[in-house]
Amino acid sequence: MDPSQSEYDELGEEEELPEDENDVSFLMDIVSLEHSFGYNCKRLFNMVLVNKDTIIFASGNYLHYFSISRREVTFRETVFGCGIGFITKNDHPDHQGLFTVGENGPRPTIFIYEYPSHDVRIKLSNAAKACFTAGSYNSSGELFASQAGYPDFILTIWRWERAEVVLRAKSFQSDILFVHFSVHNPILLVSSGLSHIKFWKMANTFTGLKLKGDLGRFGKTDFSDIYATYMLPDENVISGCDWGNMLLWEAGLIKFEICRKGRKPCHARPITRITMQNGEVTTVGMDGYVRVWYWETVDLADPPEDDLFVEIDPIYEFKIGDVELRCMQKINLFDDNDFGYYAQDGKGGIWFCDINTFDIPKKSYQLYSCVGGRVLAAQTSPVSPHLLALSEDGKIFVYNYDTRSLLLEKQFPADGVDVLWFDTQISTLGTELVAGFKDGILRQMFLDLSNPRQPSLHLVRVFKAHTAPITCLTINSESTLLLSGSADKTIFIYALSNNELEMVDLKPLGFIEFQAIPNCFYWRETQSNLVLIGCKSGEVYEYNIRTNITEEETYLTYNLTSKERLRSTRFVSVKSRIRRDIKREKIKRRKEKKRERKMREIEKLKKANPGLQIDIESALADSEPDEEEEPLHIPSVPNAILWLRYTDRDTIWVSMAGYDAGYVYELEFGAAEPSICTMIADADDIEIHSYYIIDEYILFGLFNGRLRINRLNLENFTDLTDYRIYPMHEANNGVMPRILTSFDGERLVTIGHDGNIFLYKWNGPKVVKNPPKKRLPEMPDMELPDDILDPDTPSLEQEKINAEIKRQQDAAEAHDRDVLAKIGVLQNEYFEIVRRNEQLPPGLRAQHKDLLLDPRITQQIRDELQAELDDVREDLAYDLEFAQVGHRKLFDHFLKELDHVPFSVTPLRANVTPISTFRLQSLGEEYEQIKRDIEERLRREQELGLHDLIAAEEKEDSIGEPPPESFFFGRDPRSIMPRFSRKMMRLLLRYRKRQLYEVRRIFDWDKLERQKPDPNRNHPDDDAQIAEAMRNLGDYKLKIGADYEPKPSETLTQKYIEIVECRKMYFEMVDTFNHRIFALRDRKKHLLGHIRKRRNRLNTIHSFVPERDRLYLGDIAEINPDIEYPEYNLIEHCEPGCGVNVDDILYMEKTVEEVIEERKRDPTIDTVSIFTLAHIESPELQEAVKYNALQICKVDRTLTPGELVAMLRDLPPISDPSYFELDEEGNAPMTQEMRNRCLRVLLVEQQNIKDDVDEQIRQFDKDLEKMNISRFHAKLEAEFMAAYLISLNQELYILRDSEEIENQLLQNANEAMNTRNELQVVINATNRQLDELRKNIDKLNEQIAALQLTFMSTIKGHKFYDFLRRIFKKRWRPPKRVRKDDEESSTSSESSSSSEEDEADAKSIDSLDMTTIRLDESTCPTGLDRALYDLAFVMRSDRHGLERSVIEHMAEVAKKRKEIAEMQKQMKHHEEVYDREKNTLLEFRRQRQQEINKVQLNAVLRMDQLQHFYEGDDYRDLSKAILFDADRLVDLRRRVEQLNDETLATRRWHRINIVHLRRMNTDIKFMRYEITRLEEEIKQAMMKRFGLIVNLDELEEEVLRRYVFELETTAEDELRALEKELLERQRELMRCEEELIHETQVNAEKRNILAALREEKNVLDVVLDAQERNHEKWTKPNTLNLSYDIEKLVDIDNQMQRQIECLEREICTLRLKSKPLQIIETEPPHEPQAASELLPNDDPTVCPAIVNVETFLQPQMPDDFILDRVHTIVQKTFNQFLGKHTTPENVRKFSQRAALYLCQAAYNFQGKYTDRIAECITEHLESLVPKKYFIHISADELRKLFNEVVAVFEYERSDVNTEEVISGIFDHAKDSLCAQITEVVNRTHFIMAHMFKELIEVLPLEEFQSDETLRIIVDILDRDPMIDARAISVENLIESTLQHAKDNLLDGITAIPLRKVSANIQRDLLKRRQYKPPSCQSPMLVRIAKKQGGTGLKF
Repeated sequence: MDPSQSEYDELGEEEELPEDENDVSFLMDIVSLEHSFGYNCKRLFNMVLVNKDTIIFASGNYLHYFSISRREVTFRETVFGCGIGFITKNDHPDHQGLFTVGENGPRPTIFIYEYPSHDVRIKLSNAAKACFTAGSYNSSGELFASQAGYPDFILTIWRWERAEVVLRAKSFQSDILFVHFSVHNPILLVSSGLSHIKFWKMANTFTGLKLKGDLGRFGKTDFSDIYATYMLPDENVISGCDWGNMLLWEAGLIKFEICRKGRKPCHARPITRITMQNGEVTTVGMDGYVRVWYWETVDLADPPEDDLFVEIDPIYEFKIGDVELRCMQKINLFDDNDFGYYAQDGKGGIWFCDINTFDIPKKSYQLYSCVGGRVLAAQTSPVSPHLLALSEDGKIFVYNYDTRSLLLEKQFPADGVDVLWFDTQISTLGTELVAGFKDGILRQMFLDLSNPRQPSLHLVRVFKAHTAPITCLTINSESTLLLSGSADKTIFIYALSNNELEMVDLKPLGFIEFQAIPNCFYWRETQSNLVLIGCKSGEVYEYNIRTNITEEETYLTYNLTSKERLRSTRFVSVKSRIRRDIKREKIKRRKEKKRERKMREIEKLKKANPGLQIDIESALADSEPDEEEEPLHIPSVPNAILWLRYTDRDTIWVSMAGYDAGYVYELEFGAAEPSICTMIADADDIEIHSYYIIDEYILFGLFNGRLRINRLNLENFTDLTDYRIYPMHEANNGVMPRILTSFDGERLVTIGHDGNIFLYKWNGPKVVKNPPKKRLPEMPDMELPDDILDPDTPSLEQEKINAEIKRQQDAAEAHDRDVLAKIGVLQNEYFEIVRRNEQLPPGLRAQHKDLLLDPRITQQIRDELQAELDDVREDLAYDLEFAQVGHRKLFDHFLKELDHVPFSVTPLRANVTPISTFRLQSLGEEYEQIKRDIEERLRREQELGLHDLIAAEEKEDSIGEPPPESFFFGRDPRSIMPRFSRKMMRLLLRYRKRQLYEVRRIFDWDKLERQKPDPNRNHPDDDAQIAEAMRNLGDYKLKIGADYEPKPSETLTQKYIEIVECRKMYFEMVDTFNHRIFALRDRKKHLLGHIRKRRNRLNTIHSFVPERDRLYLGDIAEINPDIEYPEYNLIEHCEPGCGVNVDDILYMEKTVEEVIEERKRDPTIDTVSIFTLAHIESPELQEAVKYNALQICKVDRTLTPGELVAMLRDLPPISDPSYFELDEEGNAPMTQEMRNRCLRVLLVEQQNIKDDVDEQIRQFDKDLEKMNISRFHAKLEAEFMAAYLISLNQELYILRDSEEIENQLLQNANEAMNTRNELQVVINATNRQLDELRKNIDKLNEQIAALQLTFMSTIKGHKFYDFLRRIFKKRWRPPKRVRKDDEESSTSSESSSSSEEDEADAKSIDSLDMTTIRLDESTCPTGLDRALYDLAFVMRSDRHGLERSVIEHMAEVAKKRKEIAEMQKQMKHHEEVYDREKNTLLEFRRQRQQEINKVQLNAVLRMDQLQHFYEGDDYRDLSKAILFDADRLVDLRRRVEQLNDETLATRRWHRINIVHLRRMNTDIKFMRYEITRLEEEIKQAMMKRFGLIVNLDELEEEVLRRYVFELETTAEDELRALEKELLERQRELMRCEEELIHETQVNAEKRNILAALREEKNVLDVVLDAQERNHEKWTKPNTLNLSYDIEKLVDIDNQMQRQIECLEREICTLRLKSKPLQIIETEPPHEPQAASELLPNDDPTVCPAIVNVETFLQPQMPDDFILDRVHTIVQKTFNQFLGKHTTPENVRKFSQRAALYLCQAAYNFQGKYTDRIAECITEHLESLVPKKYFIHISADELRKLFNEVVAVFEYERSDVNTEEVISGIFDHAKDSLCAQITEVVNRTHFIMAHMFKELIEVLPLEEFQSDETLRIIVDILDRDPMIDARAISVENLIESTLQHAKDNLLDGITAIPLRKVSANIQRDLLKRRQYKPPSCQSPMLVRIAKKQGGTGLKF
């Protein structure tokens, strides 16, 4: 026997539910499973393809095996019978033929079976407490992940082949539906489920392997259930969501959401499968679609942060059908050319589908069909082996359970609820049924099974009796009544009968209303009209239905409710009380047992001790405290009654849902609570949803999917202890709503909410319902009704109500017609009375007010009207406020932020497009606030920004003081000078002035020496410019370059400023244009006003002129207020009542229109006569009166001018009286003349008006057309600026996102910089202190020297000179410290002797005695003045004090130097830290710049702005093009010429400087000669004056010394002064000693405190060091940190490199002695030899001497300029070819060496550059430049380099020719003219200006003004025939030349010489040429070219 099989058998026996077979009266096999007609297809991933022909899916507690080829289903029971958590398989090719089942139960276990043997390969246990929800294998097939469900939710990673747990962790608090291993990384997986997703990683930690989980955060996205995930190679995860889109997760966050174009979801329903292959992502959705997406589009997407959506469309789309895809399995898993899949349909079934993206896919078809979702109701046929099932989605399935086949499926338009199959009692055919649906419709159907191959289901009748969903159906036992319950709290009654076709006829009788929703029915067996109704809120009703209902009773309504026929009761929860009583009973029994045990122990004691007295009460007292009882629980919402029935005790048996489940209660009408409660064993808290009684057995369908068979106790029907339980349906979703038996009683059927329909063999008592029919009837021939599809179709009761309403409306309309007829008769009578009243005279007419019978009637009408108005206002108050709020919101949203309401201006007459303003949003307060915020940010950034290194402060040099005046003998000059004579005072002042002059001269000379430039170094400005040129010259740093260094100013604030400025520019530009439109609109308004006046005037004129002479204005468009003045629509023009009061119309005397139109009449012509004309103020009225008086309108036509002249000639003169006489027609000649004259005036005015109006209209329309063109350009600029503003905002978002990181990096760099700067400040301060110390030392030395000089001058010539000098010269030595405890160190100024003591005793020679005298300095010798003796000691003491100060200062200097050295080391470290932080900041800014570079900018380009540098004509690909400013590009091209010009100019300047240097040398020689001559004259003058060469200072000092000595006071005065000074010094000494004692005491106390603190600090340092070491050992146990050592070694290496370079330079300097520029070590220089010319036939094996390295030994070049020029050329070449391969420092080093070598080689070079010379130069340059770098320079480039160097020397050897210089300048001017020919207007003036600018730089001013220069310029200009002297503008030429001189700091250039030279040139040119009058063909004309703007696009 197979061991695995035996293990399985033992396992099954072990896990079998324990039952006592002796306690059950019937066998286990009373029921056995025969077939299953479905499975839970709503369950996700409930399908596994074990081989190509077999699909396994779970159904209840069984595994179903579907054979694809045979279309058959077999099943196998699970081990535990407690449900299946998941089924899956291992997709690895090494583990095919296995499938995995996770079984739920008390001990959930995972079984891995072999197929087809079903042997258990391995068993995985202890992974869950109750159930599993998901399982998955990794890509290698080695690991398996199982996910547990409630209550533990544990994720377990197995090494399944060894049944070994690798890792486990808790997932989430809700169900996990899907677990997915990464295909690319086997240690990564994802779990997802209800409203969550979690990302897992198996990571190694220091404590071992851990399973780390990161819960996904949805952020702004709504929470969603996730059914499918896929992990990408970059560890990002794709997941689905509830609304069908894909979510891309990155680092636990949603990176963005993927949808289709137009924001349509990827799928209409959730996604259940996601896979990826070859860059294409395939998604499967519940909407029945499979879509393929090109994923690279998503990878490249970069949506904005505020709208994280990526819109793409699928590249392939497959419609499987009307299915709900919940799982898909590939048929050939390892065949990439096979695209067949099996799909699980959530609507019921299994499908085959072809997902072929390379060819036309096959059509999908269904392999297996079943019920999709919950099965709510089922019925068996009463006459045949057929089963009918109704699903929740309204589909009916018909099965033949004998053949195990599905016969029929029919879908209805509404969800199903219940179905009934009519019994043969009422249906003789046996194939009729009725079903209720959620749309409230009852449908009667006929099942035609006469042809088994073509069954059909026909709709017979349709009833909509309810307005809410139907809840249940029932038929009484006699099959005469049908009841339908509904959620509208009614039951509807139908009478059942047979019609003429022998079919069941349903007749609606009526409905009964209740207070609750019916949920179940039960009929009383003895009374067929008495029914029990159980409701969803716990109510129980009993109603006696009346069947004898006539049509009259239901004529108006179907409501048959009668309270007399109704009894009711309500279920009250008693379960908590029952449980409390049970608990009390258990406690009571436990205490009784305890009491009995104590009594037995007492009896034993009494027997053992007869005389023992025991307190029984105390001994039996309970020592346990009473347990606290929980409060009784009553559900807040009553539970529903699931089913109910009558009992034999005339009570009602009910089964409850919810909390009250687990019991069967007996209710009685009139009782307050259940009378009897029967507990269901092993079913506590489990709802009983259905029951079925078969003879003595009652079957219960439980909530957990189990079938419970109970054998009834005939004596006590509540005894349900004899039972068996059969686990059939799923435990979590396996509610059994119904249990059925077949017509013959042989089979049993159960249905469940899990979608399963189980067919059993019933082996118990058989209950036969009807005999079978051999042939089932066909569908009778009848007219079939249409189904009701409209949910708004009225119900039967609503039809009754509608009919009654219609009848009442008809009656009301008839009554209204009668009343209106009576009113019409009365109205006619009233009108007749009114007519008769109006026929009466006005005085006799009755007024309206007279007809009022009572004023109270009017008041009542007024009050009623006011009340109605108040009601209207009150009714409309909310609407008014609502409208006002809406108006305000709309205004704030659309118009408040606008600068103005957009409008348009239309033309007046022309066919021109109207012009509109731009919609412009005003800047507003937000803009100002942003500006204030920007200012604040700028201030903060200025504080945070990096600053340069703080340099040492440079103090201004101060002028030293003159030497001390020793001739005052230390006295105060102010006390002696007043006694000086005038002559001596002049001598003293002259002496002091000369001393100050000498000091000042020395200071100025030193300053000049310091300012002298170092000949070995360039000027700092030149170095800065060269460095800047090397960095930027010809190299425009593109922001896309890797070496681009973002500027520190490119911050978020600067971007804000750009956006604000751009927004302001946009606003100003658009606002400016809008104001032009405003002005145009105002102009049109005024123009129309003017036209209106002119038209009125024309109308007035037309009233007088004949019609044939009238002129009319053309059609003029009027102003459209809605278009041109839309802001007027925002003004509320609301005047209540239109200004009419109620009293005005109350009496109906006038209508509203008459009141409104009644106005005051203005005076007209009819009221004015000719005699009052002078008093009329209106000119129009005067004119009208005049023309009417002349009767000008009688003129039929206007006379022509000839006729008018003839008529006037025919008229008599004005002096003739007949001129005023009237003719027969009443016309006088005067009248005729005035009439025609006035008419002529009117016609002229008419013509002028018409012309003026037409001209103004034409001009306005023309301006409008021009404005349209301007608007086009303004719109283009506005759109471009708006697009640019969008780009700026995108850059702003990038900067804003990176601001926090940049601020942190900037703060780090700032801290490092501050630390460095603070240290630099300390260093600078220390340097200043060091300088001060050095200055103090110098001052002290000067004081010592002055003191010595004073003493020596004092004792000069004294006879005790040597003695006093020995005393004064005695040295001071520092005291030695005595190391004894009882002695103190002492100081003495006499501890050592001077150098004179080492020799023989000094001798003092008296002027009178030549005998040697030995003197002791301790005693004053005889003859020596005591004061002088004491002065020697005093001055020696002063000298010793100064020397001590010098020593102390020297020690302080050494100390400061050490401090500076230490700080320099720290400074170096802080510099490195600062550089590192700054580089980190720079790298971050570069990365940020790369992100900014991704922002796209718009640019408008013309075709002439595109320049293609490659061959071919295809210029359309601009993806790699660079947008460059054309002006800069032109400048680059011109820069080459400018550099050449600058080179020539520099060379010319160099020659000029050489000439100037020669002149300076000549001047210097002359000055030296003059100095020598003057010194000789001074010496001769001294010899003449003094007879010898004397020092004037010494001479004057000696004179002053003698004079002061003579003024000295006596010895007594001196002694008194000394004694006084001594007393003052003693007092000062005492005070200082006291201060010293006090300070010593304070210092001692502080030292004691300091010692204690240091000791404590040392202890704490030891403790801290130990803690830090322990912490480091704990945090980094095995980490080896080499960073410090690496940094130290790098520093050492750098130092060594620098030392090597320094030593090399020093060696070169020492060896070359006076040639510091030569760097190659050579032997001592030999005598220079003449270089020989290199001939072609020289020995080729020997390099010429001129190209050897030994050329370094040749003499130095004439000047350093050549070397600098050569160095620049070499460095430029080396940087071009070596800059990419080495550092700039190496390039500079190599170029310096090579420049020196090439310079000296070229200096002596003669002959031709041959290949041999090139080889020699290459060979020797390789000795200077490493070969790995030198190979990058080709031979041609080397030849070019050497030629350029040689050219430098050749140019220097050449002599400067002024004519050649001017000729070159002229040629350069013409070249510049050619480059700018399109921009130059005056050719001659341009050339002259260019020449003058260069000539003032090259030539000295004297040479520039010379006649020779003038001649040369004129000769050169005269050669060019295009030069026209008349085109020279002298003043403009002077102005431009002076401006050029000012810009180039040429201060010596003035206007006078320029005017002179330019005027002379123009004069000479005019003399040489004889000009003729200009002609069109003259070649001398000045060419005029149109100046064109640059084509570069400015940003």
